[in-house]
Amino acid sequence: MRNRNVLFSTMLFLITLLPLSGCGYPAVSPKTYEISKALYSVCNQKSTDRLKTVQTLIDSSLKEKEINEREAGWLNAIVASANKGNWETATQEARRLMEDQTGR
Repeated sequence: MRNRNVLFSTMLFLITLLPLSGCGYPAVSPKTYEISKALYSVCNQKSTDRLKTVQTLIDSSLKEKEINEREAGWLNAIVASANKGNWETATQEARRLMEDQTGR
């Protein structure tokens, strides 16, 4: 069981790094785009309270299959960055996710 958790964590980490490698984010669902806009606003305002609300929205959207695991991984990586106090990085990644959807 521990090996499975380590493998899953490693895969999730690698998936979240894909956009950071310069490839950009591929097309995402409308719900993911909506959440990224909220996340951008929250990170720009450095609102820890609203960040918890966005985290709940990510979790519920994944559960309801409005977003997929990969999209949730990207959004959760941005949330994790903000939770560590890296607000500027989180804001930039949320903006990048939105910008990479332009013209699609």
